[in-house]
Amino acid sequence: MRTNAPRVWMWAALALMVFWSAPCRASDQARTFFSALEAYKAGNYAAAVTQFEAIARSGVRNGRLFYNLGNACLKNQQLGPAILWYERALHLLPDDPDLRFNLNYARSLTKDASEESISPLLHILFFWNYHLSSSAVILLALLFNLLLWLLLGAFRLTRRRELARSAIVAAAAALVFILTAGYNYHEAGRPSLAIILPERVAIRSGLEENSTQLFILHAGAKVKVLNERKDHYQIRFAADKIGWVGKQSVGLI
Repeated sequence: MRTNAPRVWMWAALALMVFWSAPCRASDQARTFFSALEAYKAGNYAAAVTQFEAIARSGVRNGRLFYNLGNACLKNQQLGPAILWYERALHLLPDDPDLRFNLNYARSLTKDASEESISPLLHILFFWNYHLSSSAVILLALLFNLLLWLLLGAFRLTRRRELARSAIVAAAAALVFILTAGYNYHEAGRPSLAIILPERVAIRSGLEENSTQLFILHAGAKVKVLNERKDHYQIRFAADKIGWVGKQSVGLI
């Protein structure tokens, strides 16, 4: 597991910028954040988890915060929550090497081998999509589209061939990122992904405690949420492993 003290303090400064946008709570959240960092440095990981989590539960959505919370959970022997917070951080920091390293390390500690949820072919065809956030993809699609129209306008006025070639490149880039944004939109409509939180949980055939136990999952297993009831989710771990589990046992990514 990687930790980097200088970066932690840099992230603290970034977090303060986030907190500053909500002045009524900023000072309390900043104090809690720095207190959590001190607790982490002192080896009091349970206190660090509690304080980082309090900030996250208040509505602050920050990749650095989620990353630090994942680190604290992992140090506190909470594998399921650690992977959950790393996964949430990955949506906001898709290209952070330390985050990816720690997430992969945490995944290596899990006991359940899941099916590959993303086709290797998609990894190859859309390799950039796994290094950019969804908002960055949309922004690039808009920027290349704007650049295309600017180049076309300039070409119409000057008739310079290099502008036409540049417009073709911009059009290709715009098309790539528009298609990628469409793919991301499609994926967002698919069943939600979640992480098993307890060390061990029984997956059952129904909503009752006495329903037939179908199989066991362990902390950190990634599942798809197929259906929802008041206190339960129907989850899919593999093609032949579908069942119901209490909501308190899973965390939605």
